[in-house]
Amino acid sequence: MKSGFIGILGRPNVGKSSLTNALVGEKVSIVSPKAQTTRDSILGIVTENDCQMIFVDTPGVHKPKSRLGEYMEQCIEGAQRDVDVIAVVLDATRKIHDSELEFIEKHLKKKIPVYVVINKTDLVSYDTVYPMLSKLAYLTNETKDRHAIKEIVPASARTGENVELLKRCLASELPEGPAYYPEDEYTDKSERYMICEIIREKALLFLQDEVPHGIGVAVQKVEEGNKLTNIEADIVCEKKSHKSIVIGEGGQKLKRIGESARTDIEKLLGRKVYLKLFVKVRDDWRNRKSFLSDIGYKLKK
Repeated sequence: MKSGFIGILGRPNVGKSSLTNALVGEKVSIVSPKAQTTRDSILGIVTENDCQMIFVDTPGVHKPKSRLGEYMEQCIEGAQRDVDVIAVVLDATRKIHDSELEFIEKHLKKKIPVYVVINKTDLVSYDTVYPMLSKLAYLTNETKDRHAIKEIVPASARTGENVELLKRCLASELPEGPAYYPEDEYTDKSERYMICEIIREKALLFLQDEVPHGIGVAVQKVEEGNKLTNIEADIVCEKKSHKSIVIGEGGQKLKRIGESARTDIEKLLGRKVYLKLFVKVRDDWRNRKSFLSDIGYKLKK
């Protein structure tokens, strides 16, 4: 059997989580148009044809500005260090940044195989993709200082274009090894974690741009009854002014977040759910190690 870990890396909002979900065939990472939606390393697991592929979805590469940002950076560093293959994701709708080329070159100096994925090709024409391929062309040749890119794969996580091709390419690089997870598992995260992430995804979807990065979610109670599961969770924000935005006029914003989250949580659990949300204010929670730990972000230092 072949098995191994595949790091999905890149700048914020290039579609890493969407690509991970497409590769796995299940929703393992939340998705939103907001940058830095992913805060943790999330494993998406595919077991098929005597091969187990473990995709490591990571936060976008950025400069940390808080304890939470430092935790996200730790997740990226761990994924870069502990994987067998790396897929660097670029956004076809944006020009390639010099820092992205430097990021790719840095990894080409290691022994780990590197693939480059140009995502979101469904949103642009070939006339847009071709200059990106040209700009990356020099990396397809090995030099004395670094290895060459294994392959550049234009793809679309949304339509599935070239997703299976990419999966085959990545699987070909994996070493022989054991199955690290049971065949029917598709993520390493607990149901409680996934519930938190679903609620946060809906908050990102319905809230204004200035609020989401100050939003955290903590599940306080999950009780399974005979007919439905009762869940209570806190949406945590940093300012009193944000609390009123989260709740909305007459509680309508919070109601929309709750209704949308409940639908997805019921799909996750496979049963009816009663979801009760509370909004709490915790000043500067992104810099408070104890609170970050309470809501699931385990800092190493």
